[in-house]
Amino acid sequence: MNSAVPPEQPSSSPRVTYEELAYDSFVRRRQGAEPFYPSSSSEAFVLDPSDSKLIREADFFFLGTVTGAGWPYVQHRGGPAGFVHVLGPSTIAWVELEGNHQFVSTGNVDRDGRVALFFVDYQTRTRVKVFGYARVIEGEDDPELMSTVRDLGDREIKSKGQRVMVVEVTATDRNCTKHIHPRWTKSQMDEVISLYRADIAELKADNEQLRARIAELENQREEGTSSGT
Repeated sequence: MNSAVPPEQPSSSPRVTYEELAYDSFVRRRQGAEPFYPSSSSEAFVLDPSDSKLIREADFFFLGTVTGAGWPYVQHRGGPAGFVHVLGPSTIAWVELEGNHQFVSTGNVDRDGRVALFFVDYQTRTRVKVFGYARVIEGEDDPELMSTVRDLGDREIKSKGQRVMVVEVTATDRNCTKHIHPRWTKSQMDEVISLYRADIAELKADNEQLRARIAELENQREEGTSSGT
């Protein structure tokens, strides 16, 4: 059993920025930028309201972890819209639904809590990249937390899931929308189609009324012509 302790975000250290985490000398060289001297902030990180909104409304995202061999590992996480909860100014969490039982992502987090998350809203062509420190909490150890992440307000997540993943967000970035092609979900398309169908039904009803009125006027004209002769 691996007894390695996953790294935790130092609570007393200055807050690191997205640039510090993502831009090293090799990246800066590719960017063609001047030497990078990151400036840390002592203020605690807080999620931007627009980023929180995108995260709350997401029905999927991509989760990146670090394997024991030092390689990046990316997995898809999905659920009903709202399955990712914003529990605090910089804390997000979701119930880990049952999958293929490989447990690569959760095992990686047990060893090394560093994660990267990628949220995309194809309809608005926006994306949010998230760095953070994750931990896995068994549902039996915190039933209240499990109940919270299953609660969607108007309904509850019933799918099987025995644990919760909690992420303390360290930094985020929202940048270029270029090459993100708009896509819509089935429910979104059904909503649009239903509006068109309602319009068509209304137009058909109006058309029938006009036909009836025309027929009525023609009958009146014919009756007037007959009485005149």
